[in-house]
Amino acid sequence: MNKGPIILEIKNLTQKFILPQGEVTVLKKVNFNVKEGEFVSIVGPSGAGKSTLLKLINGILKPTRGRVIFKEHPLVDVNLSTAMVFQDFALLPWLTVSENVGLGLEGRPFSRTQKNDKVKFYINKVGLEGYEEAYPRELSGGMKQRVGLARALAVEPEVLLMDEPFSSLDVLTTINLRDELIDIWSDKDIPVNTILMVTHMIEEAIELSDRVLVLSNRPGQIVGDLPITLDRPRKKRAPGFIGEIDKVFSLLA
Repeated sequence: MNKGPIILEIKNLTQKFILPQGEVTVLKKVNFNVKEGEFVSIVGPSGAGKSTLLKLINGILKPTRGRVIFKEHPLVDVNLSTAMVFQDFALLPWLTVSENVGLGLEGRPFSRTQKNDKVKFYINKVGLEGYEEAYPRELSGGMKQRVGLARALAVEPEVLLMDEPFSSLDVLTTINLRDELIDIWSDKDIPVNTILMVTHMIEEAIELSDRVLVLSNRPGQIVGDLPITLDRPRKKRAPGFIGEIDKVFSLLA
């Protein structure tokens, strides 16, 4: 996919929290950027601040120091040009699939017909046609995550944020959803073309991404920014793929 101008800049981002045991620095002087059309993954040990970083980019957290710059403008509030896919699905159990997918469209300037059309379009894109009136309790884990993905896509964000989206799913479902995610990212009918994903799985980051950012242990700092230039679809047993995994492991070690 062709890459456009820089859409997101992270500048000297530091995040501290006040906990009962005292002040904790989670992120320290983090700097990187993301270009329009890129698929970027963030890996690092547990507690390195990966999820916190996504929340800062989404604007639901305010940085202690530093700035999040979106399309050349410092972020001062929740960034409605981003949408989040969560690890734990975050579906409302009393709403149907259609109602959960349409949740993010409430309060946005669309007519009821436009909202219904978007909901139907993205339900079909994630392969949930026929389940529009089902409730979350009636769905498998993979289907629940498809609902979460459709909900995020329905608002057509300029940057899709994903927080370990496949970590609670079985292996076969994960493999299928990774392939479907690349198809969605490449789909010309879907305006979402920039993805920033947190994952604890190095293989997943290498398989999906144009670049992999490596965070150190707490406080999280960028210790590697690795371009992944392997041809798609990527073969996990190929020497080049294994070599990229080794590079990330060496930085984490």
